[in-house]
Amino acid sequence: GGQFVARLTLKRAGTFIYHTHLNDRKQLVGGMYGPLVVLEPGQRWDPTRDFVFIGGQNRYRDSSIVVNGGHEEPPITMRVGESIRLRMIELAVANSITYEIRRDSTLAEWRAIAKDGYDLPPALATVRPARQRVGLGETYDAMFTPREAGRYEFRGVRGPRLRYKRTIIVE
Repeated sequence: GGQFVARLTLKRAGTFIYHTHLNDRKQLVGGMYGPLVVLEPGQRWDPTRDFVFIGGQNRYRDSSIVVNGGHEEPPITMRVGESIRLRMIELAVANSITYEIRRDSTLAEWRAIAKDGYDLPPALATVRPARQRVGLGETYDAMFTPREAGRYEFRGVRGPRLRYKRTIIVE
């Protein structure tokens, strides 16, 4: 029932995670984790262009895996040539999630831009198929810039226990 304030001085911008280290399994399943997004000085968070997807375990269903708490989320709307940043995180105990973007059955493309809070060097920050396996405690950031209008799906897949989908509508 108490509270406290934690003050952090971070050395760089990036996608990070906070989580418990006390009675890990019980507290992680109970939701004691979350994203920590650090922006460059002067940057402002834009919730229409920057999206966080964090996998964890559902405290209400024994051992099922959810993304963003399992809540239904509205479609992402964007235009051809615009970019959105996707920050993919995994904290489900002893699991991994494969995140991807598909248009119909075809895998889209994205540019990998960061891993575990570090920007990728230019040789690794490449355009590639929009599919990334994210293991426990990892973060990956990608930039999605569609070249064609249409309906896309951002998915999180983990065997039969997770089938997360969020629609992306490109005009």
